[in-house]
Amino acid sequence: MNHRYMLLVPILLSLILLAGCWNYRELNDLAIPLAIGVDEVPDRDLYRFSFQVVNARSIAGQKSGEVVPVVVYSSEGHTLLEAARKTAKKIPRRLNIQHVRDLIIGEKLARKGMEEIFDFMERDAEPRLTTRVFIAKNTDAESILKALTPIESIPGNAILGKLKTSGRIYGENYEVGVDDVIRGLLTKGGGPMVNGIKLTGNEEIAKYKSSIERTDVPAKLIVEGMALFKEGKLAGWAYDGYSRGISWVNNKIRSTIVSLDCRENKDGIAIEVFHTKTHISADFRGGQPIVDVRIRDVGMVGEVNCPSFDPSKSAELRKLEQQMNAKVEEEIVRAVKKVQTMHTDVLGFGEAIERANPKAWKEMENKWDTLFSTCEFNVHVESKLRRTGKITKPYLHELKQKD
Repeated sequence: MNHRYMLLVPILLSLILLAGCWNYRELNDLAIPLAIGVDEVPDRDLYRFSFQVVNARSIAGQKSGEVVPVVVYSSEGHTLLEAARKTAKKIPRRLNIQHVRDLIIGEKLARKGMEEIFDFMERDAEPRLTTRVFIAKNTDAESILKALTPIESIPGNAILGKLKTSGRIYGENYEVGVDDVIRGLLTKGGGPMVNGIKLTGNEEIAKYKSSIERTDVPAKLIVEGMALFKEGKLAGWAYDGYSRGISWVNNKIRSTIVSLDCRENKDGIAIEVFHTKTHISADFRGGQPIVDVRIRDVGMVGEVNCPSFDPSKSAELRKLEQQMNAKVEEEIVRAVKKVQTMHTDVLGFGEAIERANPKAWKEMENKWDTLFSTCEFNVHVESKLRRTGKITKPYLHELKQKD
């Protein structure tokens, strides 16, 4: 008899496991946002939470152009969760933010402080920590979400696509996720770096479908600059060579272009960098930390607008390598000094010092935000040019030889 009861135990356990999906959600009952934005409500101490929701009708057999691809809903609340739940008054379906690709934060809120946003993003079960983070430059997040984009019909996909493309081929920006920002917020004397997203042109027209039915789009979303943070607040922006120099130090360059001078033309030679590696170390001299930044670049000659330059000669390439070393070193030194003026270690210098001497780091950890601005550093660049493209001598050189 006891043996029969023992046989019933695995059967009962199986029934528990096969009880079904108790918390299932039908797809027809869900609204899927691919981008979300957070702003402050001026003078009211409230958050505005905005959702760029995919319009199901636009991907459900409707003819192209009949309906807008996304709809933006916004609600306000004392907390992000409250604001998100209030959106239920406006949307006929339940929001599901598991597939959000972009988190946009308004610049005014970023300057005020954004730690609370990432408490919500990390604590809630639905958001992904790989969601990419952006700061809306000179505008609010809601305006960014409302801007329609050509080529990619869903703006959330367009924003992420621009970031990926820019990071892959030029290097001034690189992907920063929610988890990267959280780690940066925990850094002593430093903070995270976040990509900027800017709306140029006519902001009011950008939210109408007619704006993308033209060859000269009147408003464009551009991934531009990197926002530097200190103690959870926006400390300043880095643009152009500054942001690329920071990317170099942080070992985030995948590919980029370096322009070099020649005898006939300024910036007449373009070098395509297709591999780079950065190593940061620290040492102590006279009780003071010194940080060494060592960078190795591998590239190829991408363009030559100098008739006198002959890349078929190895001596010419070696001179070009030395010129590139100096150019990259100058750019990085400028970028580091720029960051030091903002008094926020977004470069990992403190981590290098801690690895080199944990005991000394403990003594300076609490005042590193001050010490960082005067920390001595050295930059060493070693460049190698492996190829000259599909041709060796440029046709301009051949023409000059004939003359």
